[in-house]
Amino acid sequence: MRYQTYVLHLIDGTAIQMVEDYDLPAEKGIVGHFSKAAPDEIFTVGDRLLGFAYIPKSSIVYLETGEVIVR
Repeated sequence: MRYQTYVLHLIDGTAIQMVEDYDLPAEKGIVGHFSKAAPDEIFTVGDRLLGFAYIPKSSIVYLETGEVIVR
């Protein structure tokens, strides 16, 4: 299985790593969701094991990507 990694860079300088299935259609992935989201929309980042963070789109400065991991 292949995964695409992302880093969310927040206004306060925090960088949050996240991963999604590489074969996920672009419009259903984080980039597609981010580009269509309203400024007041809340993103849920995390998982059941480590917990979740709820981040307003307005707190995200940019998304960094470019790394694919094959497992």
